[in-house]
Amino acid sequence: MPTPTYQANASGETFGSLADAPSPDDAPDLIQVVSTGGKTGYVRRSELEAVDGTAAMKTFTSPADALAWQESQADRAQETVQVYLEDGKTVIGEFLVAFDEPRER
Repeated sequence: MPTPTYQANASGETFGSLADAPSPDDAPDLIQVVSTGGKTGYVRRSELEAVDGTAAMKTFTSPADALAWQESQADRAQETVQVYLEDGKTVIGEFLVAFDEPRER
């Protein structure tokens, strides 16, 4: 699958569907989602990666780092990130990122 050509907003951020990306590295800056209120908009990739653990994963230097991060996140059930219009500035809702049920310690 070739790398997609995404549209860009006035700030130079690309936006589009994650379904068009052949790999996570090819995802746009603003990823299309449906907000909790049912509106179609975009989440900022960097904000989503901060919540879903992708950003943390890039810093791990050992399996112990990964395990320590998992333990620090054990009590989280869900987080939300803002949903924007394609301009990347106008907030129109929020997107829910749900995790596994918190584990008993």
